Amino acid sequence: MKTGTCRCDNRIFFDNHTCVSCEASLGRCTVCDSLTSFTQRKNRLRCDTCEVQAYPCINQEHGICQCYNVKPGQLCVWCAYTRVIPPLDQPESIQRWSRMESAKRRLLLQLKDLGLPPFVGDTAEEYPLLFEFREDSVDENGNPQKVITGHQNGLITINLKEADSVHRETLRVQLGEPQRTLIGHMRHEVGHYIDWSWAMRVAKGRYHELFGDPDAIDYSEAMKRHYESGPPADWADQHVSAYATMHPWEDFAETVNVYLDIMAIATTANSIGGKTLDLTTEADHQRLVQSVLKIVIEVSEYNLDLGLQPLLPEQLSPAVLEKLAFIHELRGMHLPSRDEMAEVPVSVTD
Repeated sequence: MKTGTCRCDNRIFFDNHTCVSCEASLGRCTVCDSLTSFTQRKNRLRCDTCEVQAYPCINQEHGICQCYNVKPGQLCVWCAYTRVIPPLDQPESIQRWSRMESAKRRLLLQLKDLGLPPFVGDTAEEYPLLFEFREDSVDENGNPQKVITGHQNGLITINLKEADSVHRETLRVQLGEPQRTLIGHMRHEVGHYIDWSWAMRVAKGRYHELFGDPDAIDYSEAMKRHYESGPPADWADQHVSAYATMHPWEDFAETVNVYLDIMAIATTANSIGGKTLDLTTEADHQRLVQSVLKIVIEVSEYNLDLGLQPLLPEQLSPAVLEKLAFIHELRGMHLPSRDEMAEVPVSVTD
């Protein structure tokens, strides 16, 4: 992620609340979109970057957010994407919610920076994105109500257990998912959202060429087959992960996940690593991916020194690179205009 600068010139990182050098209040100004410091002047807090009068997001009452608004008593624009939060009478749930919101805010800021849904075309209005962070529960009859993480029609639901590192690591090992992380869950689910809200609207034909026609494959049967038989032995030749082999929807979502991983690494490398990688829609995508994979190899070695997992696969097949290029191209696509739609021949059937 991109970092910011405190008024004392100390670097500000993504989740910082207080400067360790000058003890200034830190956070993200939703007016100028800067990670910055805030100064108290005549009993008023002002952004040190744009000097607007600033008020904390009301979720700061729970230690959840570090954003500041131009009006008091409001959720910030990022917290407003969450429709359901966990109970506030359980400290452990609040801690997990905090991790959820931090990961979600990283994701949304990245989508905005890249110009992906909901920050492109009409998606914000016509295909709104919302989140629910729910806990497993028991109904009035004593029956367990399990929360399933997933996406449906713009609503991303995440089981709050995913913010628990022990639970997540257990499932990571059981399911053989090397990159199972909280931000990874959200990037995968937002991949389904991008599929639904944008990709199939602006590039349906190309989508079918690369991933297949999702409507031609029964999802329930595909899921059953995947968990009974596993992926084909040569899955890495065509897919970014074993899970991606299950169905075109999962292939697309997994590819989006890896694309967002790559762009996050590239953004951080530019911000604090001294790199000058071209992240625009006009960038040579294969050159960008190869540059990031060089960083991946280096950081993976640091991880392995500490007994941690490699950052990402160190090689990607030509077929996977083509799919990643398609995700990259989606950023520069637009909805057909009325004139363009008028040029498309209409078939008439009895």
